[in-house]
Amino acid sequence: MFLPDFVVRSRRVVTPLGTRPAAVHIRSGKIIGIVDVGDVPAGCPMDDAGDAALLPGLVDTHVHVSDGFERATQAAAAGGITTIIAMPGHGGAAEGACSVDVGFWARVSVDNVREIAELAETGVFGFVGGHVPEADLRVIMPAVRRVESILLVSDWCQTRVRHQSDTVIRLCGEFHTRTHLADFSPSTDLAPIFHARAARLPMTAETSPRDLCVVASEADRENRELLWAALAGGVLQMVVSDRSPLQLSLPATWTEGRARGYTLDQMAQWMCQAPARLAGLDRTGAIEVGYDADLVVFDPDAEFKPELTPYLGRRLRGLVQRTYLRGTRIYQDGAPFPSPCGKLLLRRH
Repeated sequence: MFLPDFVVRSRRVVTPLGTRPAAVHIRSGKIIGIVDVGDVPAGCPMDDAGDAALLPGLVDTHVHVSDGFERATQAAAAGGITTIIAMPGHGGAAEGACSVDVGFWARVSVDNVREIAELAETGVFGFVGGHVPEADLRVIMPAVRRVESILLVSDWCQTRVRHQSDTVIRLCGEFHTRTHLADFSPSTDLAPIFHARAARLPMTAETSPRDLCVVASEADRENRELLWAALAGGVLQMVVSDRSPLQLSLPATWTEGRARGYTLDQMAQWMCQAPARLAGLDRTGAIEVGYDADLVVFDPDAEFKPELTPYLGRRLRGLVQRTYLRGTRIYQDGAPFPSPCGKLLLRRH
């Protein structure tokens, strides 16, 4: 049996089988054991998280990079995010600049539909379409399915007219194309996706910390509760940043989720496991033997006031203390960022 070269232990390790005291044994960046909390080989380097929770590194599949990859991925690391999938239109070069692992979505329209197979070969994780009319979807959806990829329908808030949402769902059923609906806000009609999930269509949907936490009106307050209920019921499957501050995604979601009785296990399901499945990442998103040692030490009881909108002036619960990417510490509260060690990810279709 191989000995670990590093151990992280906690009295609250969040695994797919539940939360328990454990020591996570790491070797060459991989998790090689999840054992009794006292099982630490003599002389082995260790991070003892104590009562702080140990979660999987978060996977964020809806990231808008506007200030360059160095700043964006540092913010991600500070938020416990170890993998991001960047939306089209990102700025700057990524190679050599990333503190976390980075993959990419590609923009698709009827104008470049003939390039889908070639783009898939380059390793993009899927294809993003905005406000797309039915005639174009009838060309795009079969092309995406042929390369066994996924279509993200973004700008959903702008296309939430009922007949348009019905069109996307109807075509998803017709072509059996994996379809993911982004941009679900408190004002979005959830009924179509509820019926799509009930019909077992290959469709998933997301919401964001901002939409779960910030309300602009009393109507939004009521609709926000529907979003939480949709998450709990599996109608929505994941929470991703969209345009929310990356470093506050987990504290903001945890603050509101904890107030409603949700658990760290559910946070891991919504912010780690489900986004990893969406992107087809099978070695991250969970604390399991054989997975990459992407981990976050998170104090769920700490309180602080962020200085970033849209949470300015609010008191949030939960503080990311340390983040590990393949067993390497990439963030520690109050410490300078180390040299970037994130990889550029390619998906093989």
